[in-house]
Amino acid sequence: MTTAPHSDIATGLERLVGDELLAFMKGNESMSKTEMCLACGYVRDTGKPAFTDWYEAILEARNIPMNDNTSSTQSGADWYDSLSDQDRELYDMIEDICPEFSKLDATECQEFMDELSENGITTAEQFESAYFYQTDEYNAELAFAEYYVHDIACVDQFADAGMLSMIVIDYQATWDRNLCYDFFTIEFDGETYFFTNNF
Repeated sequence: MTTAPHSDIATGLERLVGDELLAFMKGNESMSKTEMCLACGYVRDTGKPAFTDWYEAILEARNIPMNDNTSSTQSGADWYDSLSDQDRELYDMIEDICPEFSKLDATECQEFMDELSENGITTAEQFESAYFYQTDEYNAELAFAEYYVHDIACVDQFADAGMLSMIVIDYQATWDRNLCYDFFTIEFDGETYFFTNNF
């Protein structure tokens, strides 16, 4: 039987913790990780799941001590060793393409891999096929559209706009009207990652 979410969770006013968190998770095992995280009240300001906070709350509820900075390297190694072969290959591919991941702790890496999984990327081959671009620009969509127009389509925005119906007069509109249907994004650790839907 599925346990109904705490009434305050539905309004975003409270996060489940302790025994209440563990009981809710046990009663809702059929939920995806994203659904579970959100239903437990762990929601970012953007509306996306706050996986890191959720994982930390689970560890605390299970009385598993949080690792301090002095043991984070060993914790990361333990996490990596515990991965399935497929997940280990996926992580290796992520780190190969995005070297900044080597500085993240195990919880953050798992959070990113969970978001990938929710978008259908569960193997190294899928990640390599889907990964397209990343930026730390404030307006990531505009930056991506500009990159796509100049570096991928090799079109001069103003001189050749009539040649490709997908390109409009400004980059944000190019993203909003066309590119957003072919790509999805993951915002993580100050970067926005762009992936093609066709992988």
